[in-house]
Amino acid sequence: MYLNSLYFQIYYHMKALIFICFTVCIPFCGSSKDFKPVKDSLIIIHQTDSLAQLANYYSENEQYEKSLQQMYKCIEIFQQTGDISKQIFYYGRVIGLFISIRNYELAEKYLGIISELATKTSDLSAKTRVFYIYGNYYLAIKDYDLALRSLYFSIAVLSKTRNLKLEGFIFKSLGDVYVQKKQYDLAAYLYKKAITAFSDEPNLLELSVLYTRIAHISYRLGNYRQNLAFNKKALVIRKKIGKPDLVSSSYLNVGEAYWLLGRDDLVLPYYNKSLEVALGINQALYQEVVYRLLKDYAIYEGRYKDAYDYFQKCVEYKIKLSLEKNRSETLILEANQSINESETQNELTKQKILIQNLQIKNRKIQTLGFEATFLGFLTLIFVIDLLTRSNQRRKHRFNELNEQLVQEIKDNIEAKNLLQQSEELHRFLAENTTDSISLLKADLSRLYISNSCEKLYGFTVEEIMKNKSPLDLVETSFQANVNQKIIEMLHLKKPIRYYYKAIRKNGSSFWAEAILNPILDLSTGSVEEIITVVRDFSENKRFEEELSENARQKEFLLREIHNRVKNNFAILGSLMDMLRDEASDLKLSSSLTDLKLRIRTMSLVHEQLYKSQEINTIPFDTYLQHLCLIISNSFSDNRIEIITEISECTLSIEMTLPVGLIINELLTNAYKYAFPGSLSGIITVSLLPAENEKYCISVCDNGIGLPENFTMENSATMGSKIISLLVQQVEGKLSVSNENGACFHLEFPTNMKK
Repeated sequence: MYLNSLYFQIYYHMKALIFICFTVCIPFCGSSKDFKPVKDSLIIIHQTDSLAQLANYYSENEQYEKSLQQMYKCIEIFQQTGDISKQIFYYGRVIGLFISIRNYELAEKYLGIISELATKTSDLSAKTRVFYIYGNYYLAIKDYDLALRSLYFSIAVLSKTRNLKLEGFIFKSLGDVYVQKKQYDLAAYLYKKAITAFSDEPNLLELSVLYTRIAHISYRLGNYRQNLAFNKKALVIRKKIGKPDLVSSSYLNVGEAYWLLGRDDLVLPYYNKSLEVALGINQALYQEVVYRLLKDYAIYEGRYKDAYDYFQKCVEYKIKLSLEKNRSETLILEANQSINESETQNELTKQKILIQNLQIKNRKIQTLGFEATFLGFLTLIFVIDLLTRSNQRRKHRFNELNEQLVQEIKDNIEAKNLLQQSEELHRFLAENTTDSISLLKADLSRLYISNSCEKLYGFTVEEIMKNKSPLDLVETSFQANVNQKIIEMLHLKKPIRYYYKAIRKNGSSFWAEAILNPILDLSTGSVEEIITVVRDFSENKRFEEELSENARQKEFLLREIHNRVKNNFAILGSLMDMLRDEASDLKLSSSLTDLKLRIRTMSLVHEQLYKSQEINTIPFDTYLQHLCLIISNSFSDNRIEIITEISECTLSIEMTLPVGLIINELLTNAYKYAFPGSLSGIITVSLLPAENEKYCISVCDNGIGLPENFTMENSATMGSKIISLLVQQVEGKLSVSNENGACFHLEFPTNMKK
């Protein structure tokens, strides 16, 4: 008891003496300022944030060495405060910069540093960040398996904390890896997980990037509507945060999405907006891409002169971009050389400092030689104390690892139970659905079929598994088509749906709908297995046939009605001829002729409808040609020549009737009044497209012209009244000119407002 007490007294007295010795020796080892603790955390945060912003500025301007210097200053500050998490964060940024300039050797060096720091902290977010940095490094060197392993490990560690921002970046990197592996569905799923994380911790810039990447995946998968939707979301966010280069890119993406969807009227406006923004920021990269797409679109529209101009601009900016790229590559090479030299110089400086410290220690040993024995004894006790503490830490670490292993075993058991429950649930659904579900090998040999096959085909599971291949259950006349669909699915490696007649056990047949889903081997990309779902489609088929028959009957009825109307108009025309032949009054005979032409104008509409493939629209250009011919033949006047210039145009019957009557009145008046006596001349009829989805019809002659001060409103003739009413009906605008003959211009929309 006495010896133990004496031992402890000596032990604590010696520790006190060691403390005094170190306190005395500190001034010889360096400046006391190096050991002064930083008390005001707000000053540190402000200082490091400023340095980080400055580092970002230098990096964006390709001044990589200056950017590294600012980040090294941040690391030095947190080394003094002992904040390991912040050191890992800024070392991660240093590694990211080395990756961006492709200096993977230095990146690996600093990966080793953050790995060592991770062992010295219990902060799970910091440990997660280390695995996340490793994942990005492996992604950069294209080792995708190690990248996935590191990133999934970071997710496993992060699940024990709540760092949504870091979680979003991890899911984003996972998505990037799967994009490189061309597993687009999984990549899109992970990008959406990242969007959820960033939505809880708003990060608009990253959200816009993720929306753009999902849009790109949708384009890869052929889902152009989803491609448009996500590109529009990205555009809204980028306009809000005011990043002009990203705004230009999004305008371009939206325009291209409209092009893919066939919305040609919206492509050019977005391309022009993208060009306007790109020219404003003077970015050769964006300007070259915009002009290249404008060139492609001009070729698509047949505007070859514009395409050539865009091509010249594209070449101009491509040269400029090449020069900028060469300059950037040169800057990267110079930065790598300078950084490597700095690292080498730092290592030499460290060696010199180490040698100086050794020399100082040697001098101290010489000056304190008389205390060597005593200090050796104290050092021995101190080492024993360190070993004791080290053993305690190792024991504590071993206990932690043991607890972690036990927890992982529990997690694995729970995961296994969940997997088993999921398999049972899927089996329950497969066994109880009315659809027949099968699992086939790539050679179409059957591995599994659900019990519902007995309800669908009449065969038991055993009968189908033993004796029936998929084609044995298909009616003979459909087997070739079904076999072609299977070959198509194996070639495209995408799900496919088709319809055919299937055979039941009793020999009857029924319409079936089949869906083939290929399961791919991730290592080779070949089809390994096929899941098929077959359901009875008989009722749906019968309903489709009834709808088709009803549509045919309605179309036939409408065509018959138009034919009857046309015939009735013809009868009216014949009656008019009879009345005109019996009339002795010239004025009455002229009125009957005018009335007959109006009836013939309306009859011609139904005649064109009957000939047309459509039931509610007609080719107005053809109609107008026929109308001019009918009126010309009615007057049979060799003195007058009619010339037409008619563009392609399609109008509804509601527009065709009033417009046709207006043309009838104008042409009839020209024949009757423009060339009195023996005068001869030309009547010109033109139909040309105008702005804002409108058309313009002109009826002009080189005759005697209109009376002085003539206006449609002041004219009291029946024809003028009819024209005024019909112009209002079609919501058009009629203008009259009286130079070198009379000229009437009617501008009207293609559709009337409802």
